[in-house]
Amino acid sequence: MSKTNHSARLTTNMQRARKLLLLIAPLMGVTVFLVSWEVYVRVSGIRPLILPRPSVVIGHIVEHPAFYWKHGSFTLLEASAGFFLAFFVAVFVATLMVHSEFMQRATMPVVVIVQSMPVVVLLPLFLLWFGFSPWPKIITAMLFTWVPFVTNALTGLRSVDTSTHELFKSVNATRWEIYWRLRIPNSLPYLFSAGRVCVGLALMGAVVAEFFLSKDGLGHTAYVAYSRLLVEQLWGSVIVLAFMGVTIVLLLNAVEQKMLYWHPSQHERNHPAK
Repeated sequence: MSKTNHSARLTTNMQRARKLLLLIAPLMGVTVFLVSWEVYVRVSGIRPLILPRPSVVIGHIVEHPAFYWKHGSFTLLEASAGFFLAFFVAVFVATLMVHSEFMQRATMPVVVIVQSMPVVVLLPLFLLWFGFSPWPKIITAMLFTWVPFVTNALTGLRSVDTSTHELFKSVNATRWEIYWRLRIPNSLPYLFSAGRVCVGLALMGAVVAEFFLSKDGLGHTAYVAYSRLLVEQLWGSVIVLAFMGVTIVLLLNAVEQKMLYWHPSQHERNHPAK
């Protein structure tokens, strides 16, 4: 075997090993975290009422899969609805703002108000308006996530390359063509970045609403567990929520890599500087 073939095979094997390592990296990180938690509880002798061992909590989840599946599904559906509602409303509002200085000046105070608003205080109003339906939870999740989406969408739609923008104008491209072919693709990295943050915020919003307005969902199970000192159920709800959030973010990262293969950020991710 020639040195060239040997070098090529060695490079291929190293690339495969690197891809495998990157694939299992999230699992390794979670495993290290759980093992550290387990060791700390065992060594410190801390009471289970304060901090149970993760092995006990995971065992409780495994023993009651239907319970967590049922309530986790409610929370996931409500958080997802709020997430996507916030996304579409934010893109629509950011589009108006980027094309009209008047709309930008008129809308920015509303963005600040929503950002500063204590959403929990509005829950009784949502209950009066919508009753015990999914809508109070969906709207709460939306309000938790809307501001990061709208600010990142506005930044992305604005941050177009000046020379490329002038090139589009020089060939008489319409505003609609500039929007779809230049502004929207340019905003995608910002929207994906906001999406990773908003996944946790949407779950948080749904859980907060379930604390007060629901008899289903992981927020309700955590509230019941807290009020009755059901430590395993409380931490089980937390771990299932964390698992949902991590899984969705990883899926979002995979979609981003597929959609934004052309963007420099993905080139850096796939071929990091040595």
